[in-house]
Amino acid sequence: MEKTIFEVKQLNASYGQEVVLKDLDFSIKEGEVIGIIGESGIGKSTFLECLLGNIHQKVMMNASEMKFLEENWLTLSSKKRREYLRQDIGIIFQNGQHSLDPLFTIGQQLEELMVQPNHQTMIEVLKMVQLEEKVLQLYPHELSGGMLQRVMIAMAFINQPKLIIADEPFSALDAPLQMEMMQLIVNLAKQYDTATIMVTHQRELAYQFCTKVLTLEEGHFVEKIEVEQEKYSFVREHGEQKEVFFQLKNVSNHYKDEDVILQNLTLDIPKYEVTGIIGHSGAGKTTLAKILSGFIPYEGSIKIEEKELREVLTHEKQSYYRRVQYLFQNSLLAFNPNQTILKSLEEPLRFMRKIKKRPERIQMIQDLFIKLELEFDWLEKYPHQLSGGQCQRCAIARAILAQPECLICDEITSALDDANQEKVIKVLQKVQEETNMTIVLISHNQTLIEAICSNVIVLKEGQLMETIDLVEN
Repeated sequence: MEKTIFEVKQLNASYGQEVVLKDLDFSIKEGEVIGIIGESGIGKSTFLECLLGNIHQKVMMNASEMKFLEENWLTLSSKKRREYLRQDIGIIFQNGQHSLDPLFTIGQQLEELMVQPNHQTMIEVLKMVQLEEKVLQLYPHELSGGMLQRVMIAMAFINQPKLIIADEPFSALDAPLQMEMMQLIVNLAKQYDTATIMVTHQRELAYQFCTKVLTLEEGHFVEKIEVEQEKYSFVREHGEQKEVFFQLKNVSNHYKDEDVILQNLTLDIPKYEVTGIIGHSGAGKTTLAKILSGFIPYEGSIKIEEKELREVLTHEKQSYYRRVQYLFQNSLLAFNPNQTILKSLEEPLRFMRKIKKRPERIQMIQDLFIKLELEFDWLEKYPHQLSGGQCQRCAIARAILAQPECLICDEITSALDDANQEKVIKVLQKVQEETNMTIVLISHNQTLIEAICSNVIVLKEGQLMETIDLVEN
């Protein structure tokens, strides 16, 4: 009979009057891989904090029962709980770069974690996560994002724990790497018969790899069957002639005069359509986005409506930055943290469109919010008071208020759960349908790209691999 590793009964958690978890029951047996999904801000992280006993002072928590390996987790001493957390519970965090100490080598950090330090064990665990022994001598900044995440997995499994808790471990990685890392964790969990709790907003990954998927709704878990998401409609009809917005010929970019980021790209980005750009980490997607946005230099030729981009940036820079709007992956970067959303949204109207009367600016913002189905009460909030999905939709609205011809969206949904991804994409879709705006969408989510784009550009190691016309195909 499979042994129960962790069991929780009637767990409640609240922030003041706001109830986050309500009479929640949960249990996980050895070898089980349970995926936990749900919208941003629904309480997934609070649930993990309750399990680990790492509760924020503002959170009120109680449970009728909470057991780990048949021990009463609620009454354990701090010392005993720390021992369990070191030896029997492994944690995989979202961002390896932020979770590792930049002043120590990977080997030093693995050794510090080990209950019984042993160099050969470190080599073996690195081999299991497909890393070479030389990684032990390297510092975190010397590793790629994928390698860092492998190190985090190695650290979680190094003491062969009874339970692994993975909190959004792949959200910063591209789609192929996400699949690879998920498969790696599942294989190791199977090898060691380890119970694994996987919190993710990647619904498809959860259903593909987990033995059970739980959705957190209204404070408790619901087990659901996966349903296929709707596809979005395209703008262009089959066979219709394309107009070109950006025309690239032999475009290259180098980093510090050595590493080639982009190499001789020749391609067209059509007007009035949504063009997706995909590729592995390091393929050059963000570099291309920043070149098109006018942020970094390039070699070769880029024409926008028959004018060379260099010349446009030399003589019409401010006008160009209005015409082509760049949306960040982290939408908080688009806003002044000391201003309300309303104040930030007024800026493009005031400085780019020269609308002097404040009542007129506010009316235009409210009209756009109605059109995009956004909430008026967000306007009086500060950026940190909004969820990631809400903030990203406000960032899109801010860009739209400048009346651009093109939006360049750089991984704008990668940190969001499925529900918020869908809301952001619906806003983009509505904008594109009503304005016929050119949109360039960079994403490592291939399913998302295929759902809303009419064209796809595939990059690999800075080179164009192929362009795909999804309407014609």
